[in-house]
Amino acid sequence: MKNKLTSIFVLISLLLSLFLINFVSATGEQISVTLQSQSPDPVEPGQTVVLKFKVENSGQESTKDTIVKIVPKFPFTIYGDEAEKNIGKLRASSTGADSEIVEFKLKVDENAVEGEVGIDLIVSMGDVGRAYTNGELTIDIQTQDAVLDITSITSEPKQIAPGQNAIIKIMVKNLADSLLKDIKFKLDFSGADIPLAPYQSSSERRVANLKTNYQNSLEFNIIADPSATPGLYKVPLNITYNDEKGNAYSVSDILAITVGEVPDVKIYIKKSDVLQDNNAGKVTIELANAGSSNVKYMELYLLPSEDYTLVSTTDYFYLGDVDSDDTESEEINIFINNGVDKLNLPIQIKYYDANNKEFQQTVDLEMELYSSSKLKKYGVVESSNTWMFFVLIILAIGGYVYYKKFYKKKKKA
Repeated sequence: MKNKLTSIFVLISLLLSLFLINFVSATGEQISVTLQSQSPDPVEPGQTVVLKFKVENSGQESTKDTIVKIVPKFPFTIYGDEAEKNIGKLRASSTGADSEIVEFKLKVDENAVEGEVGIDLIVSMGDVGRAYTNGELTIDIQTQDAVLDITSITSEPKQIAPGQNAIIKIMVKNLADSLLKDIKFKLDFSGADIPLAPYQSSSERRVANLKTNYQNSLEFNIIADPSATPGLYKVPLNITYNDEKGNAYSVSDILAITVGEVPDVKIYIKKSDVLQDNNAGKVTIELANAGSSNVKYMELYLLPSEDYTLVSTTDYFYLGDVDSDDTESEEINIFINNGVDKLNLPIQIKYYDANNKEFQQTVDLEMELYSSSKLKKYGVVESSNTWMFFVLIILAIGGYVYYKKFYKKKKKA
């Protein structure tokens, strides 16, 4: 029953519309409405727009006032204006410069989509009139820029060692309301201070088109000069593209690419003058920069252990800069506790690479300890002859006693 009533209502509305249109023509008036202008043109989402409609009468003078009513629907709303305006009676043959101009001020919703959007308008005189619907009158909405957004830039590896290559991945997204076409990307390595170049590929990439809210990933294979100085290098990125209307856009950006390598710092016990437990002595800790890049602000910490007691006044040592292929060392006074067979020295170092990235290493340095007999066996310490000295003394005393005793007996006889 409800569907039948709806169908009847639609049919009556259509017949009424036809009646109104035909009646307007039959009474002698021939009314037409066109959108003369919109300001601004195009209008952006979130802005207000002023619409000027030209109302012309190419027939006889109207007998009743003409009412022009705008019926805004999303994305339009009336803004500081009235939706209905009375322009009075229309004179006969009032066309061209003699036509009536009606203005309406609308607000475009911020979520409006780019495109030609229809606006409904009704022109009536008394009980008759004409409705302009179904996109007969349209307003041009366009975003300010067809925005192509760079959503992410990654490098694998994150830091490029001199002489090594890397893959730069750039993810872009179409934030415009329309298709973007002929998108071109170019990395500019022409700067004299940029020690980078394309590797086995071109410095340009192209995307034929990108739909609204779609993403695309591009890859550039690059290589660092073998003699490149570690540091942060800025590579210009130029992007050009067109929207659906043929408007050209150009975007310039900067890629920050880090050249350098992870420092290779070795820590070891260089020498020690204490080799057995229950003894005190000096242990020399040495650090070697075995990498190709310099390190700086080197700090050394001796961590606590049950194997030793610190004799030095501090467990912290500042070594400063350690150049590539260079070493720094520090002497530490310790007492090795009794019963320790293998000395464990926990060491922590902190430093920065050439790009001011902080690093930290913790290692346990181990050193074998020996008994006195093994140290003598290995010739580390000399064997003691004290026992022989005592034996000789005892023999000498014994000989003297024996001599005195038997010598006196013979003399008396």
